[in-house]
Amino acid sequence: MASYNPQNREGSGLIMSSSVENRGLFSRLLRNLSSWGMKYDDMILRNTVGVNMNEDPYSQKDGSYYDFFSQRAVANVLNRKSIPYLDRSYVDKRRILREYSIKDYLRDYVSKVAEEAIIYSEKDFCTPKNISASYSQEIRDKYQEFFEKIYNKYGFNDGITAFNFMKDFLIDGYIAMEIVWDDKKQNIVHFNRLKPETLVPAYEPNIGNLWIQFPEDPQLRRIFLDSQIIFISYSTQNDYTEISYLEGLIKPYNQLKVIEQARIMFNVINATLYQTFTIPVKGLPRQRAEEQIGQLISDYSEEVEWDDTLGTIQISGSKHLPYNKQYWFPDSEAGTPTMKIEQPTGHNLNEDVILGYFKKALQSSSKIPFQRFDEASGGGTIYEELTSMTRDEVVFGNFINRLRQIYKELIVKPIRLQMCMEFPELKDDEVFLNECDIVFNVNQIFENWRKLSNMDKKVTIVTNLLTIMKDDRTYFHIDYLMEHIYGLSQEERNENERYWLNKKVEGSSEATPDMGGVPEGGSPEMGAETPPAQGPPAQGPPAQGPPAQGPPAQGPPGGAETPPEGGTEFEF
Repeated sequence: MASYNPQNREGSGLIMSSSVENRGLFSRLLRNLSSWGMKYDDMILRNTVGVNMNEDPYSQKDGSYYDFFSQRAVANVLNRKSIPYLDRSYVDKRRILREYSIKDYLRDYVSKVAEEAIIYSEKDFCTPKNISASYSQEIRDKYQEFFEKIYNKYGFNDGITAFNFMKDFLIDGYIAMEIVWDDKKQNIVHFNRLKPETLVPAYEPNIGNLWIQFPEDPQLRRIFLDSQIIFISYSTQNDYTEISYLEGLIKPYNQLKVIEQARIMFNVINATLYQTFTIPVKGLPRQRAEEQIGQLISDYSEEVEWDDTLGTIQISGSKHLPYNKQYWFPDSEAGTPTMKIEQPTGHNLNEDVILGYFKKALQSSSKIPFQRFDEASGGGTIYEELTSMTRDEVVFGNFINRLRQIYKELIVKPIRLQMCMEFPELKDDEVFLNECDIVFNVNQIFENWRKLSNMDKKVTIVTNLLTIMKDDRTYFHIDYLMEHIYGLSQEERNENERYWLNKKVEGSSEATPDMGGVPEGGSPEMGAETPPAQGPPAQGPPAQGPPAQGPPAQGPPGGAETPPEGGTEFEF
C-alpha cells in the first residue's frame, strides 16, 4: 500500500509532506474527534496480538512502531469498507459501469432501487430519530437544529439530490465527501465531494486516523483527519463479489441482449427476399471473370451494424432496410442468365422460452421481487398485512435496509461530530452516539393502510382471547394481551394512560360548577340519596342549626345507614 512517509514519526513532518496545507490538522478539537471517528485507539492496537486478515505483515519495511500502528489501523478500516485506491483497475471499471448505467433495463433497475430507498415526503426523505428524554432539552433542541442544517448543507431539501446520490452509490459503489469546517473548526459549513479512488486511509500515532488523497503525488497530495472525511462503500475489502449494485447486473444483461439481438436479426433476415442470379462468363479471360465477380461481391455484400445505445440497425451504412436482395454469380459454361428465389433457413428464434429464461436471470440479479414485473397488474399489488407479504418482498426489504444503513452515514456522521463539538462530554457517551440516528421515510399511504389492517387483525385476536375464562374471570389480563399480542410499547401505553388522565381532569373541572351548595367532601350522588340533608344547607344560615340535623334522624329512604355516612362525609 502506498504511504506518505512511513519512516517519519513526527506529526509536523507529516503535515509538511503535503504541498497544500490543511489547517484542520492543527485543530486540537478536530484531532480529538478524528481519534473517535473510527472507534480505534492505541490501546486496541497495542493489545491485539494476531495478524488481521487484511493486514500484510511483509509490507512493513523495518518493523517500526509507526508501521505497526498504521498497518493495523488500515486493516480495521478494510474490515468494514473497500478502498478503490487499492484496486488499480477501478478507474476503468467505473467508466464501464457508467456506460452500462444508461442501458435500458439497467437504468430502470437502478432507478427502482433508488426510489425504494429514498422516498421524499414534500422536501424530506428522512427525519432525526428521537433521542431519550434523559438528555437535557438543550441537547435535544441542538440535535434537531444540527440535523436541519446538515440536511440543507447537502442540498437534500430540493427533492432530488439525495435520490441522485443513491443512484451514484448504486452505480459507482462509493461516495466520498469532505466535511468543510469554519475558521474556528467548530461548525460544519459545507460538503465537498471527492473522487473515492484518490483516497486511502492511514494512521499516525501522534494524530490519529487519517485519509490521504493522491498519496503518490507530492504536488496533489492532501491529508485529512477522519473528522473531515465521509467515506461509504457498497462492499467490504473481504467481499470478492461485485463492488456495486450495477456490477452484478452486467453479465445477465449482456446474455439477455445477445439473445434479443439474435432474435431481431433472425426476423430481419427471414423477412428479406433473396434472389440468386447466374451470369455466364464463357469466352472471358480468367482475370476479367474474377474482376467481375469481385465487383459483384463489392456491390452486393452486406455489413450489418447494431447500435446498442439507440437500438437501430444499419445495413451497408444505411439505416433503411431494403425489401429484397439480388446476388449475381458468373457461370463458366455457355448459357443465359437465370434467377431464382432463395428462402433462408435457420433455427427458429421466435419462441419465448430462451428469451424468458435470460430475462428472469436478469430480474433475479436485480433483487427486485418478481411480482413487481407483472405488467398486467401494474407491478403487483401492495401488501396490506404480513400474511399477504411474499418472501421475495421480505428479502428485498432487508436489502433496502442494508443500503440505507450504509447511506445514512452521510448524515449521521456529521451530526455526531457536530454534537460532540458542541457538547464535548458526549464524545465518550456511547449511548448517545447510538441514539443519534435518522429514520427513512416510507410510502406513507400504503404503510398506514397496512398498519390499520394489522391493527384490525390484532383486535380480533385479543377479543377472542378475552373470551377464555378461568373460574369467574378472564384467563388473560388485558395489559398482558396489549403488550404481547397487540404489541404496544411501554411508551405507547404510558401515552394512552395520559389521555385517560387528561379526560378525567377535564370531566372533574366540568362537573365542579354543578356541585354548587354541596359542602366540601360531599358528592351529588350522596345529596340525591339524602334530600333533607342537602335541602337545608341550600337555604342559607338555617341549614347550620338543629333543624338541619332533625330530618336525617327520621330515616329518609335508604334506612338508617344513610345518615351516618352523610354525617361522616359532612364532618370531613
